[in-house]
Amino acid sequence: MLEQRLEYLYKKYLVEHLSQQDLRIRRLNNAIDVCLDILSLSEGEDYESTQLKSAKFLTTLVLFSPENDKKLAELHHRLKPAYKAVLGLRLLDKLVTDDVIKNAYMMKDYDADKRYEPDTTNFECYTQAVILPIMLAAIFQDVGLQHPSLIQLLEGEEGNKDRFRLLENQERAEMLALNYQHTLDYLKNGLGCQQAGAEKEQEITAFDEAEQKRLKFQLGLVLDANSSKRGTSEIIKIPQIYSSVIFSTKRDYQRKNLPTASMLIAQLAIKKAISPEVSDVFMSIVGRFPLGFGITYIAQDQDGNELDFYEYAIVSRLNPPEPTQAICRLVTKKMMFLPYGITDVIKKSQNLHFQAARRKLIKIDPKRLAEVMEKLSHNYGVGNNKPLIPYFWEPNEYFFVQGNQNLWSSRK
Repeated sequence: MLEQRLEYLYKKYLVEHLSQQDLRIRRLNNAIDVCLDILSLSEGEDYESTQLKSAKFLTTLVLFSPENDKKLAELHHRLKPAYKAVLGLRLLDKLVTDDVIKNAYMMKDYDADKRYEPDTTNFECYTQAVILPIMLAAIFQDVGLQHPSLIQLLEGEEGNKDRFRLLENQERAEMLALNYQHTLDYLKNGLGCQQAGAEKEQEITAFDEAEQKRLKFQLGLVLDANSSKRGTSEIIKIPQIYSSVIFSTKRDYQRKNLPTASMLIAQLAIKKAISPEVSDVFMSIVGRFPLGFGITYIAQDQDGNELDFYEYAIVSRLNPPEPTQAICRLVTKKMMFLPYGITDVIKKSQNLHFQAARRKLIKIDPKRLAEVMEKLSHNYGVGNNKPLIPYFWEPNEYFFVQGNQNLWSSRK
């Protein structure tokens, strides 16, 4: 009787084990499909087209976010994973190009000529061994927050607490520890390794070994990113810090604070909390002003003389000439919204985010400044409490008009 009972339980265990394995593999395959979709949207056939497609992808995510919305924290929580995954890949590419990466595993299958020709059918290729684990680590870096124990901690037993509220110190410490624990568990056991599709034992063994190395690399990124250790993990750590400002889940979020994201990275590098070398590379990619940020700048005539009004622009490209400059789509000209795209570099001396530029317009008659604001605010309203010399403008409403969404026209 006991033997029959044990045999029954064993068979039941096997059925459940196979069922869980099937579900795990489906989850992993779905996650990989999402990564491949993101790659198709953010990478092109070469370096230049990849920079452009990534700029489009990242800018669009930011412009999806209105400044004022009751569910903004929830929206930001959903947008952040894809955003930091793409930023991580652009950081990876620049570090490899600049010969900063010394990790033997990462460089083993790297071929500069084939970087943008992903061959996911080859389990030893660069995409499978390096690109996908970086993306999975970035996307699922905070998946532990979805664990029931953390949902209860954040939302309360009755589900009546705001999960995005400011936590007490003890709550925050517990949240970080549980998130870290459950994130690693999910990556290892909830996703794990792919199954070999080969039939020959030798091929199966080779595939399994490659997958174990891939998973080890992926887990190592998350492990080290949650510590003070510097190095390879900063490929996901720095974008995580940066995106926590861009897509802040704080209820008092304000769009004007977006430029502080890069300032935070610079400050952490000064304190040696992150690698100054990797920080500099990252800053060269994103600059001071994030993609999708609304720039207000002093207008100039054809000879470069500054005029008595300002214009609107949207940061639309990566890799500015200098961190304090921004490559933008110029949205207005002579205070009229443009029906076509012009791309130009907004210099620090023009950018009203900087006090030195603002001082130039302080001399202008307030009536003239009010007239400028009224013209620029006609369709995309600025409240009465906005300063006459605005630090920035909010482009979300503008971008939501279909005819305004081509910010990457080739016209210059």
